[in-house]
Amino acid sequence: MLAICLVLAALTLHLGVVQSHTVITYPPWRGNNLITNGTKPEHDMLATGENYVDGQKTFPYGGFSKDFADEILSISQQWMYPCGGMPMSTNRSLWPVSGGALALQPGWFSGHKTAMFYVNIGINEPGDVAPPNMSHPVAGPFQITGPTNVEYPGSFCLPQVPLVPGVTFNIGDNVTIQVIELAQHGAAIYNCADVTLADPADVPEVNASNCFNSSDLSFQLVYATGNLSSSALPAFTPSSPMSLTLPLLVAIFAFVLW
Repeated sequence: MLAICLVLAALTLHLGVVQSHTVITYPPWRGNNLITNGTKPEHDMLATGENYVDGQKTFPYGGFSKDFADEILSISQQWMYPCGGMPMSTNRSLWPVSGGALALQPGWFSGHKTAMFYVNIGINEPGDVAPPNMSHPVAGPFQITGPTNVEYPGSFCLPQVPLVPGVTFNIGDNVTIQVIELAQHGAAIYNCADVTLADPADVPEVNASNCFNSSDLSFQLVYATGNLSSSALPAFTPSSPMSLTLPLLVAIFAFVLW
């Protein structure tokens, strides 16, 4: 536990605030929620995730605004659960009833050199127009490492994302694929793709043009391990008042996390 707390404390000291966004390229996502405008807090002390400028809504951290039948629908940024502020698609794409491919571009904006990903499924129950939740995990968590901490054009693809184990799915069922990215500063980013399950023969072909892994991306799985033994921890000899204070700070940090 001590080792974990020391690592977390070190990360807290070194991580900065960065922007982070991702795009689902296959199957088609709900829509573009990468719009960025408005004034950020360093230039406007009243700035929030959604601001009004001259009567128009702005999104300094990225967002979306669309006119539906003369009614302005303003929706917030990708940090909004469950689908980055986007409404459900009315034109669903087909996805295999046995599960299928999922392709992403993780490097939009800065802050994506490392990121954690989760993939969940939301199931439309009979009579529902939308899933009640996105609580069915089907992939992840896993980590990606990109080439740089600024924007980059890389892409990765999971060629066979399964559907929820133990649940019966039929051709014609509607589900929503939710992708969650945990950026390196801890913020959760949400995006979704709405699909209708179909016979694999009726689904457009997945090939190297829409499902591929860029050579400059690497992947790591997340796994659990036992606590390190005391012999594995580095020796620590107090030599200053600060060194005597460090264990207390770590203990306080650990208590808050616990």
